[in-house]
Amino acid sequence: MTSDSQPQPVFGWTGRILHVNLSDGAITYLNTLTYSDKFLGGRGMATRLYWDMVAPDTDALAPENHLIFMTGPLGATGAQGASRFVVAGKSPMTLPEGFCYGNLGGFFGPYLKRAGFDGLVITGRADRPVYLHIDDGNVQIKDAADLWGQGVSAVRQHLKHLYGNSTRMITTGVAGENRCRSANIMTDNEGSATGGFGAVMGSKHLKAIAVNGTGTVSVAHPDRLKELNRRAIDLNRKDPMFLPFNPEQVRRTGKSGCFQCGLDCMYRNRLQTASGDTMVRKCQSMFVYFPWVAGRKDLSSEIAVQATGICNDRSLCTMEMFNILHWLVACDKAGVLTANQSGLDMSKLGTLDFFTTLTDMISLRQGFGDILAEGLLRAGETLGPEARAQFAPEVSGVGDGATYSAREYLTNGLLYAFFPRQPIAMLHEVSRLTGLWVMHQNDPDTSPVSSEVFRKAATLFWGHEKAWDLMTHEGKAQAAIKIVDRTCAKDSLVLCDSCWPVMVSWHTLDYVGDPGLEAATFTAVTGMNMDTQGLDTVGERIFNLERCIRIREGHRPFLDDDVAQFNYTQPVETVFMNPDVLVPGPGDQVLTRKGMTLDKNVFEMMRKEFYQLRGWDPNTGEQLPVTLKRLSLEHM
Repeated sequence: MTSDSQPQPVFGWTGRILHVNLSDGAITYLNTLTYSDKFLGGRGMATRLYWDMVAPDTDALAPENHLIFMTGPLGATGAQGASRFVVAGKSPMTLPEGFCYGNLGGFFGPYLKRAGFDGLVITGRADRPVYLHIDDGNVQIKDAADLWGQGVSAVRQHLKHLYGNSTRMITTGVAGENRCRSANIMTDNEGSATGGFGAVMGSKHLKAIAVNGTGTVSVAHPDRLKELNRRAIDLNRKDPMFLPFNPEQVRRTGKSGCFQCGLDCMYRNRLQTASGDTMVRKCQSMFVYFPWVAGRKDLSSEIAVQATGICNDRSLCTMEMFNILHWLVACDKAGVLTANQSGLDMSKLGTLDFFTTLTDMISLRQGFGDILAEGLLRAGETLGPEARAQFAPEVSGVGDGATYSAREYLTNGLLYAFFPRQPIAMLHEVSRLTGLWVMHQNDPDTSPVSSEVFRKAATLFWGHEKAWDLMTHEGKAQAAIKIVDRTCAKDSLVLCDSCWPVMVSWHTLDYVGDPGLEAATFTAVTGMNMDTQGLDTVGERIFNLERCIRIREGHRPFLDDDVAQFNYTQPVETVFMNPDVLVPGPGDQVLTRKGMTLDKNVFEMMRKEFYQLRGWDPNTGEQLPVTLKRLSLEHM
């Protein structure tokens, strides 16, 4: 292992980024401070490194692609909800292949920092299966012959047996080894990142990364950080999300927190089944198979949560699997696919045997599963127009392409239009606030978000007095800009989407949250003065750099800055957490967008205003040199 002198430690960062070339075994280091001033960490720093390291014509599964893992300045400092880390690289899942990113929680990111590294960059391809072991600054590339072919849970157990229970890891399952384009990277706390990065690990013969870290990260103002942590915990206190499982079959036994986090997380649940199994399940992944299990009265809810575990162990994306199941049902009804073609008995849909058979076919690339392993978008190209015609609107490159769409929440059209994957953390700002308002309409005791609170929070956090009105385009471009910039900065600080931003609270006099907490926490940790506007500028810089990358890789400004066509043609019928598609109107009026589509002229007005507010050419969407210079991106 080669070594450079370690930079002087600074508050919030360790000062080093680990760089590993699997082709020749070279281990070197980068100086974090080269990038941290303008990009902070996490998503920002990963994006900057990608710009420097990944040529636009690089194939996603080629050795020259880089897997970039980045923590952020708040990680491992005790800051609340700051256990995340980001992975970026060229995605094999997008069509065409291109820059993408994922976001994971749990323990790996903080432990990587405790081991002395702000991030990890991996390139090249080993000539055999390997894994990395990082132990308080000592880095080794080790043989993974015993791990290759194993599922995620077996890898976790093996690494903990070798290096102790405090070992934290990321890995990919057999789907990643076989380069299934929807293969995830998995953590040891059921966390995952979609985007096909598990396939990139497989292409590099990299099975896992294990880390043991016992160090500490220095904080500039620890007493101030404790004060802010107490405020964040107090503002965030809330009830857990409702779970639709039969409580006699599956029940919640508590939450499953991430490293050093005391916030009330509605997404990470510890469950117990009637059979006595305990598990951690979270958010969308819990429901990958639920509709088809729930549709059969002879089956237990246990099958639904077991199905999530099967996906996780094989490292298959649950959003892609949900879309595959939906598509198979549609094809079966339309007579597009026969049992002989697919190798599946659709009469068994909902059973554990059906799900296991399907996931094995895909992850091992057996029979029809080999086509599905290329991802639904590519499968549609292979199978032809009849098969593509059965796609639900949710089918997209990475993530879900229709949830919280522009049809129901106008602002979200601008969010979908400008990102290479479903920008779920950004979509949550509108959908979560609206969902809490809907809860209040049904029962005021369940949520403090009245129409008045909705308007106050929306105006404060989205920066426009009409941002709250989901029936008009007014203020939506400004709202989208605030959401984009805040999220890019939040992902760089490594703050969790489950709890940040704190838009509303059960525990303030006006029930409105605090938009300044993120900047104040950054200042307490690093000692660097930062306000909300400063963080927004960092987010704006990151977003513009991501756009530079995408344009370099073939994205066409204006032409490609659009939403999927179903938004213009297929009326919305229902929305998660909002089945009647309700939105607040003036005063106490309750309106609905049910049955509506997105008006193309409305979208074009919002897009043009977005361009103007961004400092881009309002007619072409091209970034203007003066804007790039203002953001210190003039050489991009």
